[in-house]
Amino acid sequence: MNPSPDIYDALAPHYREYSRGKSAYLDAVDRFILDNVPAGASSLLDVGAGDGVRGMALARALKAKRVVLCETSRNMAARCRTLAPDAVWEVPAEQLPESSVRFDVILCLWNVLGHIPARAGRLAALKSIRRLLAPAGTVFLDVNNRHNAAAYGWLKVLGRRFVDYLSPDERRGDAVYEWNIGGASLSGMGHLFTPAEIEDIIAESGLRVLRCVAIEYATGEYSTSLYRGQLIFQAAP
Repeated sequence: MNPSPDIYDALAPHYREYSRGKSAYLDAVDRFILDNVPAGASSLLDVGAGDGVRGMALARALKAKRVVLCETSRNMAARCRTLAPDAVWEVPAEQLPESSVRFDVILCLWNVLGHIPARAGRLAALKSIRRLLAPAGTVFLDVNNRHNAAAYGWLKVLGRRFVDYLSPDERRGDAVYEWNIGGASLSGMGHLFTPAEIEDIIAESGLRVLRCVAIEYATGEYSTSLYRGQLIFQAAP
């Protein structure tokens, strides 16, 4: 149910322009990361790195000495390589390779987790991330929020919460979307999480939540209410 790498291959030439159109949200996420990274972090892994520009910019801001970008799309991975990170892993998040390196900071941003099919795959991805995390390391991930009243309105969200409470089914979070990119329409699917759902998966992976806020997608405004935006988490072992 996740978008195939071919969709991101088609998106790759337009990815910078598309990202600039979402800068209010993306910049707010990046500020959250930079404000909360532990002092002395020297290595960074970006899982689902897209074209790599964002991960490399964050690595520079952190003065990271080792940077690895992970991206399944061939065309996106090729763009990552032009930025000269220490390595590019062209593998899915749930199949991160064995490595003697442990990372101080691991990123999994812009609903990358929601582009992985089914709960088992998402949990496998977080466990892979947990395995590669340094003992004092930290993970940042943001996901689309099914209970985002800022986007969907309180009436719809209250209805969703009521139904989800009476009859829980994570498949309700599976959504179809259309990207209009470069004059073409690209179809994809992704997952929208409830706050409880993503918190449960984080805990089951062996990570613990350190911080969580909601960020309004259109404005980048922060909120401590988890119903007023997309969700960003900082987690640690």
